[in-house]
Order: sequence, then C-alpha cells, then structure tokens
Amino acid sequence: MKNKFLIGAASSIFSLSSAAALAHNTFTSQYAPAGYVKDLEMRVTHGCKGSAVKEVRIKMPEGVLRVSVMNNREWQTETRMRKLAKPMPVEGGNIVTETVDEIIWKNPKTPLPGSGMYEGFHFRGALPNTPGTILYFKTVNVCEQGDDKYIDMPSEKLEARTPGLPDKLLKFMMATPGPSPFLILEKPVRPQYPWADIPKK
Repeated sequence: MKNKFLIGAASSIFSLSSAAALAHNTFTSQYAPAGYVKDLEMRVTHGCKGSAVKEVRIKMPEGVLRVSVMNNREWQTETRMRKLAKPMPVEGGNIVTETVDEIIWKNPKTPLPGSGMYEGFHFRGALPNTPGTILYFKTVNVCEQGDDKYIDMPSEKLEARTPGLPDKLLKFMMATPGPSPFLILEKPVRPQYPWADIPKK
C-alpha cells in the first residue's frame, strides 16, 4: 500500500508540474518535421497577473524562412523583417535575401481576458532541415497592465538526442516564469509533398 501511495503521489506531482508548465505560452504540438513548411499555433493561456492581453510578439529563430501569418479579423498583424547573413535558395529555384524576424498581433477588437480563456496565434514557416534540433521562439505578451516575457533559454544546449530530455525540458519549463516556447524537429517519415521524390524528366 505504501508503494502504491508513493507512486500515486509522484504521478500527481508530475501531473501538476506538467499543468503548470503548460500554463506558459506553448505550441499546440511541440514536435514538427524538419524541412517541412509547417502551420503552427502558439497558444496564449493567460494575461499578466490577471490583466488582459492586448499584444503578442513572436521572434522567429534562425533558419525559419518563408514565414506568413494567418489572416485574423480580430487582431491587427505586423511583420518585421531582417536581412539574411547570406542568400538562401528555396522552392522553385528562388533566392531569398531577407526573412520575417518578428510577428506582432496588436490592437484587438477585444483583448484576451487575463484568465479563464485562451487564444491561438497562427502562422506558417519553412523549418530548417536539421532533425534533432530544438528551435526556440521567444515571445512577449503585452497586457493592459505590464507584460509577460517568455524569452528565457535552458541552462544547457538541448537536442532531441540529449539523454533524459523529457525531464530536462520539464525542469527548464518549471525553472523560470518565462521559458521560451520551443519546437523539437523530427526526422520526417515521408516527404511533405507526394511529388517530392518524383524524378525530374
């Protein structure tokens, strides 16, 4: 009975810890296929100590290209660009010299309440073809009073193959009130598009 009690208690603590970690800004899925053009949703689950959210900013990490924002009739959207260190080839033989650096959702028709509701912020981007890499998307929630910065990074470099990764990620999420949202890039099981492997004539 004692062992069952300890197992149950440990399970409860882990569940509470996980719930607390997920109260931060997070992606709906924290895994994505490397090299895909992926639709992403960042969920904002609360305001700043009860104050309603009136602006959300997301910084794009290095290697994420061809970023576009889903149309949102409730929020005004803005993108800020940055020059690439070197031109990059993309699909269709095109070359890009700049990319979206930051997406900003602002001036909503109705601010996101400080608690009790969540909202998803949607965008898409071409992810780097580097399986095992963890990408960090620094975000800031600007509220009617104050702001919440989710910009903190792990104390050690983490990759998909890092021993004990789940525990280390949970520890990272619990260690600071402002952990940066992240995506773990996985090796794709198939090409994104069915014609990708068709030889060119």
